[in-house]
Amino acid sequence: MLILVLFQLLSFVNFSKAEYYKIISGNDVVLMNKMMEKINESDNNPDKLAYLGALKMRKSVFLKTPKDRLLLFKEGKNLLETAISKNIENPEYRFLRLLIQENAPSFLKYNLNIKEDVNMLLLNSQNLPIGVRGAFLDYSKTSPALKK
Repeated sequence: MLILVLFQLLSFVNFSKAEYYKIISGNDVVLMNKMMEKINESDNNPDKLAYLGALKMRKSVFLKTPKDRLLLFKEGKNLLETAISKNIENPEYRFLRLLIQENAPSFLKYNLNIKEDVNMLLLNSQNLPIGVRGAFLDYSKTSPALKK
């Protein structure tokens, strides 16, 4: 029984959260694609929708045509918002949304939840997983909303 539980845990933990946050904050599309493959392979990962959604939105910045950028951004937005609606109290999902919203172009009008997410994160940052907490602390040094 224990072996089965360990196998199930390992079946969706094929990357670290620290690795994910390093890639999403970078500019390497090749690494983003590789991370998306890893996430897609992790069938049992409860964070799959949120991770894929945020990464797709981030990757959309690097696509060539405005149409492709918008399509990928919207696809990612739907995934992330679905993940948040299924687990509204998850501070990591709110952190992902804050990362995207603070850096999304204003014409996308994807900035309506910044205040809500900041409040939730300030109250619950201690509940972030260890690999995420470091990314949150690093980001809070440059985030316009978290600096206030």
